[in-house]
Amino acid sequence: MTTATATATTTLTSSSSPARLSNRLGLWFAHAYVVGLCGTLAGAYFFQFGLWEYPCPMCLLQRMFFLLSAVGPAWIIARSRRGEVTTREWASGWGWAIMAALIGSVVSATQVLMHIVPPDPGYAGALFGLHLYTWALIAFLGAAVAAAAALFLTPQAEPLNATAASPLLRKAATVTLAVITLFAASNLVACFLLQGINWQMSGDPTSYQFFTDLGL
Repeated sequence: MTTATATATTTLTSSSSPARLSNRLGLWFAHAYVVGLCGTLAGAYFFQFGLWEYPCPMCLLQRMFFLLSAVGPAWIIARSRRGEVTTREWASGWGWAIMAALIGSVVSATQVLMHIVPPDPGYAGALFGLHLYTWALIAFLGAAVAAAAALFLTPQAEPLNATAASPLLRKAATVTLAVITLFAASNLVACFLLQGINWQMSGDPTSYQFFTDLGL
């Protein structure tokens, strides 16, 4: 058997072999990343709709970067339903997640610095003594580290074909993609209600401008 034939045989065998545990864990981690960031947004929704604390433009911008960071692994999940994810696609998805998380952390850090000098009380309420933008900074940095770890462990996650052989992963993909779609749509609606049909949104909103413009 020639060297080329042996290489081809090895490649064929590895691509058709059952998914390894690390392969499945790699894709499950992508699901956990997306759901975790959506859970962060759910916490922000609790403060907005449960405690009636209106988010400022920078708060909404941070929400958008949470969603953008989740788009990378969500794309990996969507791609995995159609077949094996290539290493390039895996790296691109997690690279996108890192980039969005780091930019989001800059936005959060900027808002922290805006309110860091006493006696500034900070914007809106706090959770365990820290304002939401401070928690957002912590979450963004944690997300960047998590995405970097997934990228670093790419060799252990290959071959990226677990979804094709796992009915549970295929079902989970449907649920996870539905979750991020729901949060993206709801965030868009929330932004529209806060800004209304205006070019700019108030830096310190006290109502939903859309309803205010309607005289409600």
